[in-house]
Amino acid sequence: MKKLFLLLIAGVFISGCSSTANLQTDDEQVKFEKTDAKNIKVYSTANVGTEYTIIGQVVADVDAGENATKAVNKMKVEAAQLGADAVINFRLEIDTGYWQNAIKAYGTAVKLK
Repeated sequence: MKKLFLLLIAGVFISGCSSTANLQTDDEQVKFEKTDAKNIKVYSTANVGTEYTIIGQVVADVDAGENATKAVNKMKVEAAQLGADAVINFRLEIDTGYWQNAIKAYGTAVKLK
């Protein structure tokens, strides 16, 4: 029993903690086909030089021991689930917690016109 408990604790520390989420806008009738996360562009502003349709909000949280790129890539996966071509108003944030610190990447998923 003690070995199982130690193995479980070790697994938690090795795997780290991460979470992702997406929230589609209120227009539930407008659905877009999933896109490839590798092709999603990320902008830190709302002015991207072309018109777009807002699809929803995306967020990804990873252990601060990880690279911020991992948080961005997870956020792009969430945006791809909504059918986005880009994420605008992108932000990175460091969250501090009791057990660990986290890097959060979030923004607005959009479909470019």
